[in-house]
Amino acid sequence: MRIVGIAGSLLPGAYVWRLLEAASRELPATVDFEIWSGLDRVPPFEDGELPRPVSDLWHRLSDADGVLITAPAHSTLPAELGHTLDWLSSARGGAVLVGKPAGVVTACPRAHEAMWTQIQLGRALGAAGAVVYGAELLVSPSVPAPERFDAEGRLTDADHRERLRRMLDKVREHAGTGSRSLSGSPG
Repeated sequence: MRIVGIAGSLLPGAYVWRLLEAASRELPATVDFEIWSGLDRVPPFEDGELPRPVSDLWHRLSDADGVLITAPAHSTLPAELGHTLDWLSSARGGAVLVGKPAGVVTACPRAHEAMWTQIQLGRALGAAGAVVYGAELLVSPSVPAPERFDAEGRLTDADHRERLRRMLDKVREHAGTGSRSLSGSPG
C-alpha cells in the first residue's frame, strides 16, 4: 500500500510538516509513505498543460492508494495548497483522486478554525473525487511545538495520537478495499 503525504505549509519546520512526519510513524511498516514537497512550485490554475510540479504530483498520486494532507487551520487554505487542489480537481488533472481515500489533519488552538479548514479541504478533495476522512487536533498555545513530539517524532498527546490513528486506519481500510482511481493520463 502506498500513501502520498502533503504538508499544506511552505515553512519546512512548520508544525504541519512535523505532524505529517508523526502521522507517517503511526503507519505500519507495510505502508510505503512518501512526502511530496513541491507545493511551493505550484502556480495558480489556468488552462493548458499541467505544470511540471503538478505533473510530478499527478504521477505520484496515480501510483498511490491514498493521500494524507496536514494543513494549518485558517479561515482560508494556504494559496499554494488551494492551487494544487484546483489542478487536481480539474479535467487537466485527469481525475487522479477519484475513489481514493484522502486523510486530512488540521491542528489549531480553536476548534472552529480546524472546522473551517476541514470543510474547505473536504470540499476541494471531494470535487476531485476523493473520499475524505478527517482528524481535528486541538493544540494548546501554551505548549511549545517541540514538546508536542517525542524524540522519535511521534505525537506526545495520547488523545491526538489515537485520533490520528483512527483516521489513518480509515484511509488504509478504504485503500485496502481495492478502490483505485479511474483516471487516465493527464491530457
